[in-house]
Amino acid sequence: MFGKIREIKQGLDKIRTGWQKRNIAEEIAETIRQHSKKVEKAARIYGEHFPDIDQNKLIKMAKIHDIAEYKEKDYVPGEISPEEKHEREKAVVLELQESLGEKGSELFDLWMEFEKQETKEAQIVKQLDQLDASVQAMEYEKLGYDNVKNFYPYTLERLRDPVLIKVLEILLKKEFTAINAYDQYFTLLECNGDDIIFKEKMKKMFLKRNLIGV
Repeated sequence: MFGKIREIKQGLDKIRTGWQKRNIAEEIAETIRQHSKKVEKAARIYGEHFPDIDQNKLIKMAKIHDIAEYKEKDYVPGEISPEEKHEREKAVVLELQESLGEKGSELFDLWMEFEKQETKEAQIVKQLDQLDASVQAMEYEKLGYDNVKNFYPYTLERLRDPVLIKVLEILLKKEFTAINAYDQYFTLLECNGDDIIFKEKMKKMFLKRNLIGV
């Protein structure tokens, strides 16, 4: 089992395909593991505002939503059909189910729930997954990568949760570009998309960083 876990961790250190295709420099290109950790953090913050959501499930699902990519390719939309992508990834997760025993069964059930997109938790994780790509794109855009801007309309078209739509709309105003996009994003989630509270927190953060030279 420990050998398989090590293999998974190594496999998730691959650079995400979307950034490779946009020629993001290797030393700053986001890996699958980094992406999953940020989606997990976003799920943790989001879930605190909604008692009707199973927060534990939300966090676990966010953590494993891309688990199949440790072995299967991180396909970008249009590269293969959604059906083929699902079947290829399902084969990987089934293999994990057999290798990891009880933990593998829980992993498979969570992954299948995410894929089916029938529960509130699965739908939120999917949207956080999509939103994360736009937040990362904002950081790359600041570094001069203009070829990432197509992530923004693509994500806005697919978001359904009103809070997450508002979060992205506020981020796209780019009022606080001196502050890391992820600091803004997680703060907005903490504020549940409240623009007024967000601006107050950003101004305090900006002032504090200027005072201490960060």
